[in-house]
Amino acid sequence: METSVQDKYPVGSRPHIHYIPYVIFLSYIVSFIGAFTTVELLHRRQSGTSWRSWVQLFACSVSFALVAIWCMHFVGNRSIVLGDGEEEIQLYYSPTFTAASAILPIVVVFLGLAAADRFYKGNRRAITRYAALLMCGICAGAAVTEMHYLGNNGTRNYRIILRVEFVIGASFIAVGACLIAFSLFFHWSGHWMNNLWRRLFVACFLALAVSGMHYTAAAGTAYELTGYHSGFGQARNINLIIAVCMCLSACMVCFCMGFLKQVHKRKLRDRAEQVVLAVAMFDEDGKLLVTPAGVLPCQTITRQFFQRTFDDDFNLRHPVFQWLYQVSRNWGGIVDLIPAMREHLGHTGYFQPRTAPIQDPINTEDDTDTSYSATFREMFCVAAQDIARSMGTRLQNLGQLYENVETTGTLHTARNLFLNNNSKPILALDVTNEQADPEAGHSNPITFGRGQLLVLTRKVSGEEASRFQDRGFRFASIDQVNDQLAQSLQISRDDLQSLIGRLHSSCERASPIPRKGTYLASFLLKPSPAMKGLDIIVPRTNPGCLPMVKLVDEELTLRELRMLSSFDGCTANDCLNKIGQHTGKSPEESVFLVKFRNKIRDLFRVCPDDALEHAVFSAQQLDMAHGANTPNDLSQATVFAFCGIKEVYNQSLQNSHLRAIPLSFFRTSLRACPGSPDHAILAQQNHKEFSTLLSSTIETSGPSSPRKIQVWNMFCHNSSARSSSLASISMDNISEKGLVDATSLEGFGAPGHPFGGIMVSQNIVVSDAKEDAAIELKDLGIRSVAGIADGAQPTLADKLLAITASIREIPPHSPGSDSQNRW
Repeated sequence: METSVQDKYPVGSRPHIHYIPYVIFLSYIVSFIGAFTTVELLHRRQSGTSWRSWVQLFACSVSFALVAIWCMHFVGNRSIVLGDGEEEIQLYYSPTFTAASAILPIVVVFLGLAAADRFYKGNRRAITRYAALLMCGICAGAAVTEMHYLGNNGTRNYRIILRVEFVIGASFIAVGACLIAFSLFFHWSGHWMNNLWRRLFVACFLALAVSGMHYTAAAGTAYELTGYHSGFGQARNINLIIAVCMCLSACMVCFCMGFLKQVHKRKLRDRAEQVVLAVAMFDEDGKLLVTPAGVLPCQTITRQFFQRTFDDDFNLRHPVFQWLYQVSRNWGGIVDLIPAMREHLGHTGYFQPRTAPIQDPINTEDDTDTSYSATFREMFCVAAQDIARSMGTRLQNLGQLYENVETTGTLHTARNLFLNNNSKPILALDVTNEQADPEAGHSNPITFGRGQLLVLTRKVSGEEASRFQDRGFRFASIDQVNDQLAQSLQISRDDLQSLIGRLHSSCERASPIPRKGTYLASFLLKPSPAMKGLDIIVPRTNPGCLPMVKLVDEELTLRELRMLSSFDGCTANDCLNKIGQHTGKSPEESVFLVKFRNKIRDLFRVCPDDALEHAVFSAQQLDMAHGANTPNDLSQATVFAFCGIKEVYNQSLQNSHLRAIPLSFFRTSLRACPGSPDHAILAQQNHKEFSTLLSSTIETSGPSSPRKIQVWNMFCHNSSARSSSLASISMDNISEKGLVDATSLEGFGAPGHPFGGIMVSQNIVVSDAKEDAAIELKDLGIRSVAGIADGAQPTLADKLLAITASIREIPPHSPGSDSQNRW
């Protein structure tokens, strides 16, 4: 070692300090890269208490502690030049202190982030949230301060001399800036306002906290020489090289996250063009359950629903949708079949993305259609099970299918259609008010969507909401997640507001069948568009029930029944005129007739349609719940109805509180009511159909099976089923026909059944408890009770349709004939 260096800087001296400006700037960039990586990892991590969540939180801690703090420290110290730059007197570090200064900050930052993530999110008290943020800020600031001074104490050839005021100031800078930065991040994240610009601001603020603390502390630090470095001068670059490598790794992580973000956006756009199953759960305050990204929990069913013809739309009229609707009201009848469904889908190749199912070219068109019907229903059930698993709940608690198929991808499909007279391009989204219904008084918007959305809805209790929040899900108002949801579904914000409002209303609606009482209802039919069957007019807010008003709280007396029988066959207007001209023989009769007149007027207010004025009153007292023939049944409510059909030249509905739905779907909704005996019937048919399907899968997948998997012909289709009567319907295994057809269940326990041929269900019986009353009123034709012990019983819609058919001489319909399979 040269004597001049020892003479110039003797032991115990304090060489003067100066800084390299561009290295200071580079140290801030290094800290910013680490902070931005931390913020992005925090933004995209999965909340909750699972091991994956803790691993992601640990990765955030490593990114902040190692890159944003540790790397910045050693890059920043590289900007310090002691003396005139002689290598013998520069800063050299101990490996032990260097390693310790890298490990301890990771632990401290992890504790702070865990406290904020665990206690800040969720419906907790404000003092708890503030305390969690305070702990996070203190831990992060303490990690910055601790790493700086611990790393400096590892200097081998200097004794560090500190000034207390600078230590306190640097600590306050670190804690205060980290507290502000993380508070902003978690606040914006809690309100789904954490866009890219806000995250960049948080990262800049965190980098400013680390850099500000570092150079404030450096300004109050003096170095007293204790020895001279005798090795190579490049040794001081080891920590710098490590820091640069970590910084480059953080950059790679950022690039990967950006790439994955683009892939996720493209996936959302593609999903908006597919058939998707989503879950919309609401808490007691009406807030919507969303993922940490602010979207609904969802799963793709298939890329596109196969349509046999151009008018074979997948909507409420489709028998497959009606099967899904009823199954979602009784998940317990299908849950044990889902493993077999999953196995069958794996054999047919439907789990392979963007791969069409393997089909036998010699199959007929009907074979393909029926096979795809079963496959689509399997994919729906499997998708529902996958969502339930991801949410940590049972399939039975997932919710019920909303009564509509929503259109998505309308924004993505906005494109030039043609030019108008002014040579201006017209977009698909602009064609909204071009065509209006003059009779309805409002326009019908035209949308060009390329995706379909099925939604399961449910209202959860406070305990369930807390459990979902513990798994990382959150409940938010629609204003908070409006942009995220609209972008994921590719629909406008106005359409999204309307959709969420309807989904929430469906969770709040009362049961369509009251428990008791006698009601007066309207049963109005209208031909559906394109002559696809009959539609029924129902309330828009509760399409599962008829427009009705309560006549009395209890059952009617014999005298009151006789009075109503005198109005049998009269129109609503005739009933009002007849009551005005009729005087009761006793005060009680007069009071009842006035009450009957007032209830008819109330019914006009509930169902303000012109067709009701000419609807014919039926004096048959019908049970609202089919199969409710014992005193212990769920509902003992009965109904009298005005039955009619709208004229062909006046099909529009002038009141926005009413809507027309397919009669077949209304019949399905009645069969799907809680406690309905049809749940057991459909469960039996499902076991028969899909267990047979599993048997075919096992046979075709054996060693002697050909390599090419055939499409199973699971059930035969009778092309003349539409016009056949209830007694002439041929036997098959189609479970969706069980929604409407009274098929025999013989042969269910046949040999070869993979489930042993055992299926336990409730028995459907007809009670004789009301035998005396039925005999006494037989001549008046007042009460009508029908049932089939071994099959589907006629619903209220079937009975009223038969009454309407006898009045208007329309072709008779067997129960469910509107809902026959159309392939």
